[in-house]
Amino acid sequence: MPSAKLTFCGAARGVTGSCYHLALDGVELLVDCGIFQGAVGDDDADDVNRRPFPFDPARLAAVVLTHGHVDHCGRLPLLSRRSDGAFRGPVLGHPATLEIARIIMADSAKIAQHAHGDPLYDDGDVTDVARHFQPLKGYRDRRTVGPFTIELFDAGHILGSSSVRVSWRDPGAASGERAILFSGDLGVPDAPILRDPNRAWDPERHTVDWVVTESTYGDKLHPARAEARRTFREVVERATADGGKVLIPAFALGRTQDILYELDRMIEGGELRRIPVIIDGPLALSATQIYRRHPECYDADAMALLERGDHPLELDHLIEARDPKASRRAVAQHGPAIIVAGSGMCNGGRILHHLEEHLGDPRTDVLLVGYQAARTLGRALQDGAREVRLHRKSIDVRAKVTTISGFSAHGDRDALAAWHAALPRRDGATTFVTHGEERSSLPYAQLLGDRFGARTVVPSLYDTVELG
Repeated sequence: MPSAKLTFCGAARGVTGSCYHLALDGVELLVDCGIFQGAVGDDDADDVNRRPFPFDPARLAAVVLTHGHVDHCGRLPLLSRRSDGAFRGPVLGHPATLEIARIIMADSAKIAQHAHGDPLYDDGDVTDVARHFQPLKGYRDRRTVGPFTIELFDAGHILGSSSVRVSWRDPGAASGERAILFSGDLGVPDAPILRDPNRAWDPERHTVDWVVTESTYGDKLHPARAEARRTFREVVERATADGGKVLIPAFALGRTQDILYELDRMIEGGELRRIPVIIDGPLALSATQIYRRHPECYDADAMALLERGDHPLELDHLIEARDPKASRRAVAQHGPAIIVAGSGMCNGGRILHHLEEHLGDPRTDVLLVGYQAARTLGRALQDGAREVRLHRKSIDVRAKVTTISGFSAHGDRDALAAWHAALPRRDGATTFVTHGEERSSLPYAQLLGDRFGARTVVPSLYDTVELG
């Protein structure tokens, strides 16, 4: 029987553009199809996004999404708009993931319409590919695609986020099958709202021969959540005292909901005075509604709050800026306020207008609560830039910039290692370390080898390996 072949079409020695191509017996499967952001080696991400795929979209039997962040789903519409044989198979994923991916892609198309140059795709392309969405029933549900059997496991990263196990029959294997597990993005244990990443594996049913694991923070340890909450509280207290703004560039999915949860807990617990909280953007507001529709993904603490009538994502003093007029009012609002707006890396979206208005004010605090890719505005602010360009203007940075990694939705080095340690792996199993800059992926691969004796490979973009 021929070997399966795996090609790393994204997120190899880089964080964004997640995309893995698996082929066996003439059947081709894609796991994720994400947008590249920031820099891809020496290339600009936009140039890489516009390159032809290193496979024929028309030959894909299916696409499986690990979750709905744009760097995992944002190139899906390109699969079905290619003129020479477009993708026509199903797009599979957790029901919440497919709901989220639909609004994420629509938002990307909307932003692209207002950007310079030709957009990657438009809303019609998003509508076209969304017709192919086929949600699985949830975690542990199985779907067969050709020789492949697909099963999802909770990754604890954002709503619906999944690790994807793909298995196939192999008479030459002692167990009669081969299997590979794609981690997707792995969440932080004990984070609010969602359950922890799955570690309850059945060695009889879930053993794998290969692992593809993320390594975003494979070289770092997050501070304790309590320390992150303390820093957050101190920044908000400073704003209420001096009348400044707290600007939080945040991904609409996951990070925004975590922030709402923490604010709700601190205000309800008397740790903070009430302060206007503005969610600026329809995407974050729509995402929060999706979170409200899927309590089956919640952890025990969030469910306990729901049962006593205290929804963890509802604030009495929340201001929703859904349309552009409301957004302009939010930019011009006087007095202290917390403003949460996308994008999380400050490379687009409504946060740019708030930064343009308030970066020059020393009372302003910019809270970076997520990963900042190379060559993004968020990374420049994180690295201490004293002047930035926004909307073709030079802006002096007098605001205070604080990074709070304790709110990250990605597990740190030890959380990733603990997840890997719990996996039932066959003797000789190989772990491919992806979804991390080299400064993270290389030391994490070394750690897995040193700590667990794991055989590790850090692939480069477009590398192909035989799984046999």
